[in-house]
Amino acid sequence: MLKEILRKTDDELVAIGEQYRKFYSSNIESFKIEYEDYFNTSKKNISLIVSDYIKIYQLFGYNEDEISTFIREKLTSFYLFNISNLIINREEFAIYSFIDIFYCDPLFFKNKESLIVFFEVTYPILLLKTEDMSSFIAIACMRYIAILGSEKEGKIFLEKYLNENKSGAYIEDVEEEL
Repeated sequence: MLKEILRKTDDELVAIGEQYRKFYSSNIESFKIEYEDYFNTSKKNISLIVSDYIKIYQLFGYNEDEISTFIREKLTSFYLFNISNLIINREEFAIYSFIDIFYCDPLFFKNKESLIVFFEVTYPILLLKTEDMSSFIAIACMRYIAILGSEKEGKIFLEKYLNENKSGAYIEDVEEEL
């Protein structure tokens, strides 16, 4: 059924999304199996995979229940494992999409250890050349800076940025967060 959900348009999902949520909330193990099966066997390009992750999060991931926790853990794991390649390959919309979700939903990094890893692996986006940067990366950087500024552990990365980049694109924003 998960494959069927992912084939639907956003408008269709708005109309029937709650039905799917109710079904899977009472059949969490079925959801987990379908989820794992779909993403482990999917051979799509990265943009489509990210789009599917986002769609599933938008449908099921915004609460504090078991299904939402599962989805957050999977999204976080996917991001942390793939962010280096996303940066190297300039998958700018994918980077923006994940950081936007992390920025909007503080439940993603309740575990301080994964928060620190997030800070470390995401830091290189601040170092991308600004001449050929899309607005997606610029917005992602601004949100990442805000996330850093909201956490004591993040301040270290803001100070690192200031020390390493005397004329970086985000100096004013970083100083504001400190």
